[in-house]
Amino acid sequence: MSFRVSFILIVLVAVVGGYVLLFELQKKPEPTVNAPWFYDVGLDEIALISVEHQGTRFTFESTPEGWVFQDTRQPVDLTRWSGIPLLLTGPRSSRVAAPSVENPKDYGLDPPQTVITVRLSSRQEIITLLGDVTPDGANHYAQVIGSDPLFLIPASWGNVISRLVLEPPYPTPTATPSADASGAPAFAPGL
Repeated sequence: MSFRVSFILIVLVAVVGGYVLLFELQKKPEPTVNAPWFYDVGLDEIALISVEHQGTRFTFESTPEGWVFQDTRQPVDLTRWSGIPLLLTGPRSSRVAAPSVENPKDYGLDPPQTVITVRLSSRQEIITLLGDVTPDGANHYAQVIGSDPLFLIPASWGNVISRLVLEPPYPTPTATPSADASGAPAFAPGL
């Protein structure tokens, strides 16, 4: 290989290396925009959860023994309930759809499909309105009372919460022993 060809190759490698060093490695990564929190509270702060969906309401209260239906004091089914308080500590929105809502009816917020009230141990209440599902079916339009922005909340979150009314988390009946006519124990469904 001649000296001239070697020199040209070295110059080309230096130019390409200089370009990469100056321009490509100096580029800063574009910041990623995290979806905003709809609201954010601690799990141990939640004292009461009320969900009203299409006119039917269920209210659940935290007691020292666990979560119960507020009106009957009946415990909730822990299999169905276990993740609900965590879901209500603060859903992450998909994005802010609008800085404010001009006409709530356009988004199904007047009247809302679902109203979720989270009462904290400090007696403060966070009231969330869930409206219509977006045209793509991926999100609900949502707004917190007292806050201007219109958020998009994942439809799966809204479906889980509204299911507390559509299919309340009543405890599963268990079999309890009872005696038949001969006095031998028999099993009958209990309450």
